[in-house]
Amino acid sequence: MLARALVALLASALLGSAPTASSQDWGNYGGGPARNGRSALIGPTAATLAWENDDDFSLISWMPFIEGERVFTIREAGFPQSGGAANDALIAYDIDDGSELWRTTLSFGGNTSTEWIAWCGGVNGGRVYASRSSNLQPQPLKAFDASNGALLWTSTLATEAWAHDGLVFASDGDVIIADRLVIARLDATNGQVVWQTPRSCPVSGACGAAATDTAVFIDEPGPGGNVITKLDIATGAVLYSSSLMIGFTDQNTPFLSPDGGTVYMSRTQNNPLTDFLYAFEDTGSALVEKWNREVRWTTQHEHGLGVDGSIYTFLPNDEFVRLDPADGGVIDTAGVLAPLGSPKTAVDATGNVYISNGWASSPASDGRLWGFSSDLSTTLFTLLLDRQNSGGPALGTRGTLVVADRQGVYAYRNPTWTDLGLAKAGTGNVVPVVSGTGSLAANTSGTLDLIDALPSTTSTLVVGFADLSAPFKGGTLVPTPDIFIGPLVSSGTGNITLPFVFPAGVPSDFDFYVQHWISDPGATFGLSSSNGLQGTTP
Repeated sequence: MLARALVALLASALLGSAPTASSQDWGNYGGGPARNGRSALIGPTAATLAWENDDDFSLISWMPFIEGERVFTIREAGFPQSGGAANDALIAYDIDDGSELWRTTLSFGGNTSTEWIAWCGGVNGGRVYASRSSNLQPQPLKAFDASNGALLWTSTLATEAWAHDGLVFASDGDVIIADRLVIARLDATNGQVVWQTPRSCPVSGACGAAATDTAVFIDEPGPGGNVITKLDIATGAVLYSSSLMIGFTDQNTPFLSPDGGTVYMSRTQNNPLTDFLYAFEDTGSALVEKWNREVRWTTQHEHGLGVDGSIYTFLPNDEFVRLDPADGGVIDTAGVLAPLGSPKTAVDATGNVYISNGWASSPASDGRLWGFSSDLSTTLFTLLLDRQNSGGPALGTRGTLVVADRQGVYAYRNPTWTDLGLAKAGTGNVVPVVSGTGSLAANTSGTLDLIDALPSTTSTLVVGFADLSAPFKGGTLVPTPDIFIGPLVSSGTGNITLPFVFPAGVPSDFDFYVQHWISDPGATFGLSSSNGLQGTTP
């Protein structure tokens, strides 16, 4: 009965207009403005490789960013040469199959004392942002068209931000960029400065911000340590700062609870006496310390929060743990993970955790990415990577997990559709083909696309839950006919697209089958049929 109910729900989704599915791009370091690694998508539960693109070796592997059907990253063949080549490229890939869509090289004047490695800070609203700026080498930020790589604008602001500072985006798409001296908001449409506010940063890198719809949070030196400072996102005005975090340097960035009411900061400097994770409650008039606890020294660490707000981090003994957001106590542990570099984290909508060791040392083969269940009791998979450094993880369209290392860019996702063949040709011996896109996880969207049917004719989509592979009118019947959806009318080119949102409450490893039966007077028995598809839920 459950199978029939689920098939009926799928049929309902196909028959009706498809509602908008829950989705999330991976637009910047940390995944979004809160920089907490949270995604509304369901990631892979096994190391099932969807594609790899190894066309470009990269001396340093940079973070992949995702918007819609595209993945963007910098591939760094070598360091820029004074009087010579830039040796890097900003590349866009198709998230479905990894094919290269476009590439561009940021303009380079040939003087490495004034501009350096190209870095990409993120993607938002159809614009990809990159620069050649770095510490003591101020350069403008550039916006490129995400669809074709065309330069859209060059900012009026010269920034010293670099890759590990990153960008975040206001709700209207404006860019928030922070370096060691200034935090600024740039108009996303033209690169003009909306506001800029002086600030200081404890080090020359990892000076980035986290943001809500109304506020921006940065870390700054205070008398005898460091503080978190809150600014108004509309005006850049400084509102208030937290109490002191002991210690004088840090190389991490604030991250926020899902509701923005708690600000977290891993303020560490390789000193057990001062290496703590802090939690501050934002009361609306003050940042009040809730708790602090000892953690491992890390740099450029992008943390992750679970679906219940729990925090994933490392203890001083290299244990990977899940902390209670109420008091910082350890709830679960995965044990010691080794080796460790500069960790990066992504957490999917079911709580599965993907943690990279951010490896940038020798041997290069010690790069790792681990997938865990939310309670850290189950290791879903382990990826062996080649010095992946900042190369992900990133979660995007159809629950695709993207990782980059020196050798290439890789995408993993749960299998969804299996082509069973078994089609019956129609008029002119043309074989209709149905294909599926999208995830089959609960509340995620996709399409069923029929091509090469007879133009402007009727079709019925058959949905069933048992694979009979039985003879039927000169073809082969894939599903037990359980649900009939139609009549559907093909376009003038013989195509039909059915969008759907897969229902909630779907069990794992549930199989169902679909096939188009097409009215075709020129075919035997007046009927052609597409191939069959088996859908499997993750």
